[in-house]
Amino acid sequence: MIDVGKALKITAKKGKVKIGARQTKLSIDDGAVKLVVMAKNCPYSSEIKRLSKKKKIPVYDYSSNSIELGYACGKAFAVSVFAVLEDGGSNIMQLVKKR
Repeated sequence: MIDVGKALKITAKKGKVKIGARQTKLSIDDGAVKLVVMAKNCPYSSEIKRLSKKKKIPVYDYSSNSIELGYACGKAFAVSVFAVLEDGGSNIMQLVKKR
């Protein structure tokens, strides 16, 4: 079983991520994204999911709100969505592979 919190923290610290809706959308358009992680209260969820589906990028729906997602990533602010460009040695890609 994968520890979601640990995987998010390792990815945010050691990997390469783009935080926020604007940065995530730009990264999706560039095609460099491996995974999109989205809080349940993300205001741009439908638009980002549509873009991700078009580019065949998996989206992981985080079970809590943006404040909890920010905390899980080790940030002192709310994070509604972020794009994973490099996983930094974490097993975060298993979040979507187990489905």
